[in-house]
Amino acid sequence: MQLSVYVIYELLIRLQELNPAVGEYLSYKKISAGIKVQTTTGSLEFPDTMLDQQFHHPESVAPADLNLLLGSFKPNTSATPR
Repeated sequence: MQLSVYVIYELLIRLQELNPAVGEYLSYKKISAGIKVQTTTGSLEFPDTMLDQQFHHPESVAPADLNLLLGSFKPNTSATPR
């Protein structure tokens, strides 16, 4: 599947509405069943099926689907000084 980056942006905007800690888009790389998206605060894995759904029928991406994506969020492990 050829990917338009705006599909990633659209999904991130929707995810940020549920959890602003997701951060802003930095980059992505292809993984076996989708893509791994790097944000300013961590990373998420988007399956190809979700990307295709967002591209062709964005209205069919339910809040429950977005919550599943949030479950793949891995925050950056870099420690912040206190």
